[in-house]
Amino acid sequence: MVRAAVGMVAGAWLIVFGQPIAAAHLNASRINGRSYVSARDLARCYRAGNELVLRDHHRDITIEGVQHWLSFPVIASRGQLWVAQLDVLKTLDPVLRPGQFRKRNPVRLVVIDPGHGGADRGTRGRNGRSEKWLTLDLARRVARRLTDAGLSVELTRASDRTLELADRTDFAQRQQADLFVSIHFNSAIRSVNGVETYSLTPVGAASTAGGLEDGRAYTGNHQDEANLWLAHCVQQSLLRLTGAADRGVRRARFQVLRDAPCPAILVEAGFLSNAAEERKVLTAGYRDLLAKAIVEGILEYRKAGE
Repeated sequence: MVRAAVGMVAGAWLIVFGQPIAAAHLNASRINGRSYVSARDLARCYRAGNELVLRDHHRDITIEGVQHWLSFPVIASRGQLWVAQLDVLKTLDPVLRPGQFRKRNPVRLVVIDPGHGGADRGTRGRNGRSEKWLTLDLARRVARRLTDAGLSVELTRASDRTLELADRTDFAQRQQADLFVSIHFNSAIRSVNGVETYSLTPVGAASTAGGLEDGRAYTGNHQDEANLWLAHCVQQSLLRLTGAADRGVRRARFQVLRDAPCPAILVEAGFLSNAAEERKVLTAGYRDLLAKAIVEGILEYRKAGE
């Protein structure tokens, strides 16, 4: 017997999933020219213990305690909430239905990409420390921990040198990387803080920051489900270990994600424009904690595929 509970919590709909049925049994309905899946069907589909928080007219949802940004807003129709079918396939399913794709992605070699470098200093906080130095330091810490865990690791740059975006993904291709993780720090005009993890926008969807619904398929779209699962694992680990604000798993068509030959994410590990967060990032201890969190997320992704 399938069990599912749907109720209200803090102004949003909370779904606690019951026993699973095959994802092929999900029924899609056309609403305003787009295919959607009802919250009722979602509650019937996925395994016990999972939780999903939905809000009408919102693109941000919570899956297993991690904020995710959908390609299209949740809508209310016919007395219940609906999620776009594309979001079910490309966001919910990779997190909530284990085992469907991960065995095709064994992890042996990870390429870590320290953002910026050389003439490209990246952003800079009030202290004056350039992003390019912090990303390199964090990448080295991640590499050491991954090596200690028994994985092979290569850095796209091991020093302060200028590196084009295409060079980074070309390097991953030559190394036959199993994962590609690009590391950055953030900046904003507003005083915001927190961590974000990006995966490639699905075909036919708009990125989190907006823009057109692009129908082109890029190289990285061949790993859509693995990209999203890796992003979820790393973001969840960052939140658990650092206590940073959850800015969510987001979507973007960054070149390093578009052209990646393997599952790929881009981590924004904090805002240098936020004075309090910058002070933390500038300490070696906090960067080591960030490294530990990124590595534990990668290892969680790897474990699920073994």
